[in-house]
Order: sequence, then structure tokens, then C-alpha cells
Amino acid sequence: MKAAVIKKPGVIVVEDVATPKPADGEVLLKVEACALCGTDQRVLKGEKHVDVPIVGHEITGTVFETGKGVKGIKKGERYAVQTVIGCGGCPLCKVHQENLCEKGFKAIGYQWNGGFAEYMIMPKVGVDQGCLVPISKKMSAEAGTLIEPLSCCVNGMRHIPFEKGGHVVVFGGGIIGVLNALVAKARGAKEVTIMDVSQERLDLHRKLKLPFDNLVNTMKVNPVEWVKEKTKGRGVDAVVVAASVKSIVPLGFKILARSGHLSIFAGMPKSDPVEQIDLNLIHYLELHVHGANSSVQRDYLEARDLIESGKINADSLVTHKFGLDDFNKAVEVQGNPSSGAMKVVINF
Repeated sequence: MKAAVIKKPGVIVVEDVATPKPADGEVLLKVEACALCGTDQRVLKGEKHVDVPIVGHEITGTVFETGKGVKGIKKGERYAVQTVIGCGGCPLCKVHQENLCEKGFKAIGYQWNGGFAEYMIMPKVGVDQGCLVPISKKMSAEAGTLIEPLSCCVNGMRHIPFEKGGHVVVFGGGIIGVLNALVAKARGAKEVTIMDVSQERLDLHRKLKLPFDNLVNTMKVNPVEWVKEKTKGRGVDAVVVAASVKSIVPLGFKILARSGHLSIFAGMPKSDPVEQIDLNLIHYLELHVHGANSSVQRDYLEARDLIESGKINADSLVTHKFGLDDFNKAVEVQGNPSSGAMKVVINF
């Protein structure tokens, strides 16, 4: 089979490698599509370590072969791949919160070869955990790749009561900010504002006709003053930090209304993750702070249903498609802010 293989940081070669065979309890998937994400960029450059030469974790695939003992999974069935695999034994894994595994979860594309190959193995521990998420025949392969990042946003939004309506501000206009904003819309937010420093990104939102109410360039507009004027001094009901800029977090607190919610979705640079916060804002305004770290099966199922129901149009977010032979070109396009890329997918 062909695969995009990391030879060393920054050097990825598409070459022939041995097609894996499923051992007992394993499933061999024929990959239909696998999307690139920001983390893949860091891995491919050598900025983030993985244990395998083939990455890719936003995957749609079809069952090609099953190992001995696999039940309930048949050749020809279509699945999206759940990335996170827990230890299965700690208290959080036992209640299916494998993303918070006390021993540290492992992941497809990190500890097991991922989807930038014609075939990939779902290991027995993943099969047993339920990491193959069934999708319908009508869902496009490209839309299926969006289930993984969308599931992370579903998880990050889980504790914010958008069903009550209100106004949410999302900092960050990349694909993760967009998916967070789309989840908020789908769950009933009355008004959604995207704030970003890049006019190119905001223009892309308009080009793609994304259903957001306000697009604010924070290089030109003071976000605190904008929110104060927009809400007549009240503040917004929720803020999502979907950009890895730590100074946004205290800014987010300043624009929240009383009893507002702030989701720190993006991880911050590990070399410098500390930022001062006015804790009295949290105390006196009774603010709610949420973290977000990957996702689990319930989030994948909800993300899948949001796409299959039409509440979120995943296909509209796929701006570029490449074959595996053009993998390095796809990486270049996805990493170029001027390329007009929202989601880049490798098709097989």
C-alpha cells in the first residue's frame, strides 16, 4: 500500500509499505479520506513527538478485513475513527471519559499508525472501547473526517447552556473556532460572533457563507469596547478561546456577562502557559470556567448526528482535496494562511 511516511522532521515521503494484517480482535480499514489538522503540522515539522511514522487522525474508512474474534463489525461497513484510547481500568475510563484517562490516553496517529495511508489498523483495545463510529452511506468521506474535530468542540461546549439562547464570542477564526461556533448555533445560540486578527480568515467566512452574525477584526476593533457597545454594557453569555494565545483568557473574562461561561478550548504553549487573571471577576460575577481536552464516544455520536441531520454542513468547510501522491502539497496549502484553506482533506 501507499503511505505518507515521516522520514525525519520536515521530510515526508509517499512510498510503498507493507499492508498491515489484522491480528485477533483487530479491524483493517480501507481509508476513504483523512484530513489534515494543525497538530499534524506540528508533528510533521518535528515540533511534537509521536511514536509512529504514519500520522493522521481525522479518518473515514471502510472495513476491509476483521481479525479473529471481532463481532458486530462487518466488511464493507463505514466508520469514522475515534482517536483517543484509554487504559480501560482507571475510574474515568470506566465511565467512558477516556480523554481524561488517569494513566494518560493513547491515540490513533500518535501511538498507532494513522490515516495517511491506504489501509490502517484499529487495534483491539480501540475495537473493544468502541472507537469505530458507524456512519451512513449517504455521508461523504470528506464530511466523515470532520467528525473528529467536531466531536472535540461538542465536548468543549457540553457544559455551556446554549439552549437558553444568548450571545457567544469565539476567539479564533480557523477551523476549530468555526466548528465551535457552528456547535453553538446548532445548540440554540441566538447570536454568534467570531473575533480574529486575520482579515483574510474573516473574508473566507463570508466567501463560504458561514452562518455567523458578526465578524470582528480585533486588529482594528477593541473587543472589550465592541462588546460593551453591542450588549449595552451587559456582556456576552459565553466566550470560547479557540486560539492558543494566553492573553485572550483574561480578555474573555472582561467581556462576559454575569453568570457567563468561558471555555478554554485551545491549549497554550507548554513553555509559557501562565497568565494573570482577575479572580474577583470569577468570584463576584459567578463566572463559569471550562476546559476541553479531546473527546469520547458520546461526543463523536453527537457530532455525527449534527452532520447527518444537516444542522452542520461539514462538506461546505472542505475547501481543498488532494490525492495521497500530493500529500506534501496539501501540507503546504493547509499551512499557508493566504491559501484560502479552511479544511484540507486527503482522498483515497
